[in-house]
Amino acid sequence: MASRVSASARASANARGIVTPHRRRGRTATTTKRATRGRRCARVARANASSTNGGPGRWDRAMQTLSSVADPAATTAMLDEPLTPHEEIRRGTLANGLKYVILPNKVPEGRFEAHLEMHVGSVDEREDEQGLAHLVEHVTFLGSRKRDQWLGSGTRGNAYTDFHHTVFHIHAPTTNKDGHYMPPNVLDILYDVAFAPQLLDTRVAKEKKAVLAEAQMMNTIEYRVDCQLLEHLHWDNLLGTRFPIGKLDQVEAWPAQAVRDFHARWYFPANATLYVVGDFDASVDEVEGMISAAFDEAAPAEGAEEAESPLKRHAVRPPVKHAYGAPSYELDEIQRSNDEAKASGKDDPFLPFVAPEGKVSMFQHEHLSNASFNIFSKLAIKPLEKMGDLHRTILQRIVLLVLQSRIQARYAETNADYKRIELDHSDSAREGCCVSTVTVTCEPREYEFALQVAVEESRRLQKFGLTPSELDRFKAAMLRDSEQLAQQAGCVPSLENLDFVMEQDACGHVVMDQVAGHEALVRMSDYITLEACNGACDELLGFIGEYGVENNRKPNSGKCTAIVACVPATMTNVDGETVPFDITPERIEQVLAADYGEITEPEDIFVPEVLIADDEINALIEQTAPTFTEATYHEPTGVYQRTLSNGIRVNYKVLDAEPGSAFLRLVVPGGRSVESPNIGPGGIGSSAVGLRTVQEAGDVGEWSRKQIELLTMQHLLVYDVEPEVEYMFLDSAFATDGGLRTILEIMHLTLTKPTWDEQALERVKDIYRMFQINTNKNIELLTHDTINAVIYEDRRIMDPNKEALQALTLDGVRDMIEAQFASGALELNIVGDIIPEEVDEMVLAFMGSIQTKPAPPLPQVPPLKLKEVPKDDPVRAQRLWLKDSDERACAVAAGPGPSMWAPMTSLYSEIPSFVNQDAYTPEQIAALRDPVNEVAAAKGNPFAQQSARRANSLATYCAGMMLAEVIGGRLFTTVRDALGLTYDCNFTMSFGLQNNDATTYRLLVTSTPEKIDEALNAGVRVLRGFQMQRVSQREVDRARLTLLSRHEMDLKTNNYWADLMQCTNTPDLAPLKKIQCVADLPLMYDAMTVDDLQEVYDRLGLSEGEIFTSVTIAGQTEPPPFLSKKDVDAAALAAQTLTAALGGINIAEAIKRLKKEQSPSASAE
Repeated sequence: MASRVSASARASANARGIVTPHRRRGRTATTTKRATRGRRCARVARANASSTNGGPGRWDRAMQTLSSVADPAATTAMLDEPLTPHEEIRRGTLANGLKYVILPNKVPEGRFEAHLEMHVGSVDEREDEQGLAHLVEHVTFLGSRKRDQWLGSGTRGNAYTDFHHTVFHIHAPTTNKDGHYMPPNVLDILYDVAFAPQLLDTRVAKEKKAVLAEAQMMNTIEYRVDCQLLEHLHWDNLLGTRFPIGKLDQVEAWPAQAVRDFHARWYFPANATLYVVGDFDASVDEVEGMISAAFDEAAPAEGAEEAESPLKRHAVRPPVKHAYGAPSYELDEIQRSNDEAKASGKDDPFLPFVAPEGKVSMFQHEHLSNASFNIFSKLAIKPLEKMGDLHRTILQRIVLLVLQSRIQARYAETNADYKRIELDHSDSAREGCCVSTVTVTCEPREYEFALQVAVEESRRLQKFGLTPSELDRFKAAMLRDSEQLAQQAGCVPSLENLDFVMEQDACGHVVMDQVAGHEALVRMSDYITLEACNGACDELLGFIGEYGVENNRKPNSGKCTAIVACVPATMTNVDGETVPFDITPERIEQVLAADYGEITEPEDIFVPEVLIADDEINALIEQTAPTFTEATYHEPTGVYQRTLSNGIRVNYKVLDAEPGSAFLRLVVPGGRSVESPNIGPGGIGSSAVGLRTVQEAGDVGEWSRKQIELLTMQHLLVYDVEPEVEYMFLDSAFATDGGLRTILEIMHLTLTKPTWDEQALERVKDIYRMFQINTNKNIELLTHDTINAVIYEDRRIMDPNKEALQALTLDGVRDMIEAQFASGALELNIVGDIIPEEVDEMVLAFMGSIQTKPAPPLPQVPPLKLKEVPKDDPVRAQRLWLKDSDERACAVAAGPGPSMWAPMTSLYSEIPSFVNQDAYTPEQIAALRDPVNEVAAAKGNPFAQQSARRANSLATYCAGMMLAEVIGGRLFTTVRDALGLTYDCNFTMSFGLQNNDATTYRLLVTSTPEKIDEALNAGVRVLRGFQMQRVSQREVDRARLTLLSRHEMDLKTNNYWADLMQCTNTPDLAPLKKIQCVADLPLMYDAMTVDDLQEVYDRLGLSEGEIFTSVTIAGQTEPPPFLSKKDVDAAALAAQTLTAALGGINIAEAIKRLKKEQSPSASAE
């Protein structure tokens, strides 16, 4: 359960990229932080849609740029052609007004989604109800009498509240493990949650505590930035102030009757929409019948009339009015409508009005490290109904991609300091508008130059438009992306489809399937011309390119409606000193409006078709004569394994779950663990910084970063690196048509001809310095980092600090990385829609031809291990204060745990004394010594017998993962639900290390400063409670079902298979991880028993001499010194002794009172 306030919520959950407005990819240039996490949204009525979206002359502006393409009449007819709606979607309305949407979908197989959307959110609250919609969500969800029905059935459920709606969602198997058909049961649960909950006084009181704890947890600096963005973007309506979490003083004060009244007012069938998507094992007609059976009897809650329920849904969602910054020809019409309404005396509460040009609002805070400048233009949603609407949207996306590419290229070329640009133009149903956004993020001292580049490139694109080759490249990439999405039409998970349909419906868009969308785009391709794209530049970019020239704006240019600068209180100057960041709104406005002189025409860039020519690779093959020294096929998993003559290992698998795409991971053994633990030119941090320097430089071989970026875009190729403790990752997702060769060429050149650039090194150092600054300002990261500093022997498992970064040199990091690249023990993992013969041929050519070259030997360093800390050492209990404008608190408990490959060989070697062995046969006695999981044995599981199971190298890992699920459940039940001490309390096992024993567990708790010690104490008591209250069979079954369901769903993704395959072909790095482990994993989960989980639990270091704790409290003033229970007891004993000696009582009474006050906040016992 959660409230959703993030400003990053604008785009749909399917924000999938550079292609159509219907399916957009998440990791592309147009996706910004405002679009990183999708939100499900309610219907937006046409009152919030553009008034210019229909009628005569609708396509006049488009026709001005298409006059030379085709016959005007034919072009107009094509633009006016309706988009093809999704044929498989069934919509309907019950007699009581409840609307429903049904979509059959076979992925994941045997599962379905049911989401009930109540069209009520925080903007519907009255002035004295701020936060009540969210509290009602908590109470109704947890107040359902039938909620427990899904527990242990492989079903998950939760709820969230946003500005405009509240959604209850259930993810369930079609048939559960007991053979029960689930859809009717799930629909009945949703009915009970929304229309027949138990709104008990006790549940209201409990959930008020949970909401207050949730508010503390979510009040991060990122959340506060999001609130600032929304507040100033929506200065014109309640979206800027009516955040779902509400006002905490009101939350504390509401009686339970306020919850009942709000529920009665808004929770009625006509104010709800049910979305059911998935594999139903039933016809759509039958699903309709189930919906009718479950919801036909739903009626307004008792007391609806007294609560003044409207009993019908609002015509406009969200019910607010907006001030728009549209082009002048639209603003004139908006102004006319307002004038007419005023003259006639009509009061339309949703009639939009004309926004003035936005001024800078500034949020300055000590917990910010980078400066970010968010420039907005708020526009009306224009529903996508016709081919012409699709044409407009495609042009906008191409323009944004080109601008993003140009700006980022200039940032990389001109300066070493960190800068990033993010662009977005997307509809938001949750906000009822479309927003164009330019976000510039940079180091504070470089903000003027960073903004200047964004303004200059916007003006350049407005003045000269795209180059012909830019249009060709980006249009081709868009068509390829669309084609791949069409190929994947039957492979999209039900949750993604449901979110997408909900968002599209809410915006008034026609919902198309991927195939129809691609066909429409192909038909439209001839109309995506240079002139048409250039015509879209003014409308899309004028709000930044023409800022501050109100009286000289082009007719087609949009207007800026808000600017929000989120900046740190201090900055680091060129001398490395921390000084106040002196910045004003007026100076930012001057930079944005400044005249930067003559804008020159952009240069075109040559983009090669290949990075290594055929004759060059053929020469290398002739020189090196690569071969496969070993080639096998593992039938249980379908994994091909190869060993090249140069020592490189290869794993690959054909997986058609994501047609047209594949994922590649190169594993380079070494990583942070081979760094020297000392500071020096190639010391601590050299692997991490060195690998990222190679990526940041961007050049490979003779090709520049810009050329590489454009080539990878053409192949939908995303490339990233990650330095881990024991190895380094080089990851890539790509389109298989041409992408495999490109990524292997990049890998070949990166390994053989990496580019080492001093400015790239400095940019990476700046990024890591920012990591450190962010860590020191982030309460959760700081708490974890404090634990890491006292529990680990050295810093190789943490990010390098300022001193280590300063000591690193280009030569030092180069030697470290090239030594690992040249080791020959690399492992390449490829999975996706691939052809085995093609993979063999290309891997042999591009990876087999890599020659091992002499490299500096890696330093001999000690292995990673945990510190040996005395039991009574005060470092075991860390306590920190973080200065902050708002109060928050976080605590972490940690201790040693078993490594993932630790053997689990202990068996019942002795029969308990109370067992009468004479009453058993020898076979029965043997069975007592080596018990069998009878349920697993009945399924033919080869690991049903304890000795077979515990001999498997996965035993500790599988039992540990299941134990973490069980512990998490108890923590929620006890610390969150029963005691109401926290909203977030979780437990993890750090099973990440292959060859080191530095494994720990972590308990994380967030709460208020007043309750954080009590919450931590309660969490530790839950952990230690397993010694007396052992794991139950029900808990094991629930954990097993959760992990197996997750595993089955993840098996449909390329990157999960890469996770499974990695290190199965690296005997030196992970000798116990064989490819058979991938096949054994689900069988081992299925065979685990209570005793297995308890065996792992017994290896957790939970005693006083093993556990570490760290508590961080944030606030404006430093709290008084904390006295633990042990401190209070010692003081009380001393006081009693003194009192007895002196005959007085004052000191003893004072200590007694102190002990009473401190008892709820005692340290972990």
